[in-house]
Amino acid sequence: MANSIEIRSELPGIKVYADSSALKEEPRRCALHDQVPSDIYRSKEYSRYDRQIGKYISKLMPTTDIVEARASELIKALDGQDCPRPIACRLFADKMISIVKSRNPKDTTFGKLAFACGYVMLLVTNEVPDAMDYLLAEFHKVCMYTIPKHLHALNAQARNTDYLRLIGYLEEDGKLQSTEAYLVNVVAYVKLYAAMIQTEIKGVRHPHGLAEGWKWLAMFLNTLPAITTTAFALHAFLKMAGFALHRKYGSQFMKILDLISRQFIPALKEQGSKVQPEAINNLQNYLNDKNHLEEPEGHYLAQQPLSKVFL
Repeated sequence: MANSIEIRSELPGIKVYADSSALKEEPRRCALHDQVPSDIYRSKEYSRYDRQIGKYISKLMPTTDIVEARASELIKALDGQDCPRPIACRLFADKMISIVKSRNPKDTTFGKLAFACGYVMLLVTNEVPDAMDYLLAEFHKVCMYTIPKHLHALNAQARNTDYLRLIGYLEEDGKLQSTEAYLVNVVAYVKLYAAMIQTEIKGVRHPHGLAEGWKWLAMFLNTLPAITTTAFALHAFLKMAGFALHRKYGSQFMKILDLISRQFIPALKEQGSKVQPEAINNLQNYLNDKNHLEEPEGHYLAQQPLSKVFL
């Protein structure tokens, strides 16, 4: 069902599945992000800002007053007066996205925390627009499905350690993490990305909001293959953003769900044991239970008045 395009990949024997428009944005954002060295946090001059930003984000909790307080602190930290804006934005993006690793993504409260992160990211980028490109670049680096993109190894030789690192497997104690741990990370990063996309605050313009989420969903279903990893990613996205997308797009969103039912899920089932049963069951249950009609746990923060003025 996927319409792939092939581009030069980092390794031989790799086929790239992605939409051409998504691939145009990825290098621009990453180039901006990479202008700041990845080890900038180690420098004497900027380590204090890194610790300061990290401290604010580590104190984030899914309550309105704490979301406002953390956003206010981060906006002041990113004002560029004491730390150059690109460096501050890079440190902010790194710390914001790394909350996936610092908080256990298997924890049932992660959904609530992801929504809280979404509000902070929107409030900060509304005041510091440059920060959004750094956030998106960091998302793209840690999880290619936020682009969305899939790299497929054409043979066993290509599916080597370098390939696994390229698609996002992390090293733990000198060896690559398990596939189970990798899937947990994919789900957590996509949840965080989807939470950011669906966040809405009255009177606050979103630089990467629901319209981008709609585009992401269309590109995902039009270009990516139906496999275990993409099924987990798709379910994570729908779980966080499906309610908001249905509220905005109505019958058009229902057509997307119908497409998933008629094409994506059957394509998963056709592969038999190559696909984890949980990957199929998650999507099937989402459709059967009409989860898109249920406000996700933690989304309640959206009903609270969020101030646009930070003192």
